[in-house]
Amino acid sequence: MKKVVLVLVFIFISISVYLYFQKEEYYIPKPKAMLKMDLPDNNFSIFSDDKIHFNVSNSAIVNQSDISYSILYHDYESKIYFSVKNLDNLDLEIYNFENSISVHEKQGAYIDANIIEDSTENIYGVLCYLEGSNIATSSQFFITDSIQYFVRGGLEFSTSINPEIEVQNDIMKQEVFKFIQSFKWSDK
Repeated sequence: MKKVVLVLVFIFISISVYLYFQKEEYYIPKPKAMLKMDLPDNNFSIFSDDKIHFNVSNSAIVNQSDISYSILYHDYESKIYFSVKNLDNLDLEIYNFENSISVHEKQGAYIDANIIEDSTENIYGVLCYLEGSNIATSSQFFITDSIQYFVRGGLEFSTSINPEIEVQNDIMKQEVFKFIQSFKWSDK
């Protein structure tokens, strides 16, 4: 009888230990990782040539070829691109700009147009912020003195604008705004 009791106690303890280690643990899912983004350098340099000058972050690189310019932000895989042309027909240039914006509007983008006007510096234009998924750009602009020069450009990423690069997109929209605020004609 003693052997039977010992066997039963052994079986009871074995089952208890087995059940104890088999119970499910309380699972807490890990939160999604937050991106660590360094903001563009607040220190800036002045880029200048015979037509224009503007402030550029020290963390960006300016490339220039004839009439085209690119301000490269390698940390964000993006660039602000623009070209400076001699103004021949202002109405035609504005028409072409509006057509390029309407292409995005037809693809479902919401457009927020902002007037650029600084009569003391002879700067006029439009800055358009585009909101939508899988669009090619989130900012396009034109600047003119309405007499001699027409500048047209925008913001470009190495990928389409999507939720994964939303933070970079917001930062770069601010950089476009800073660029336009600092923009001046060299001969004025």
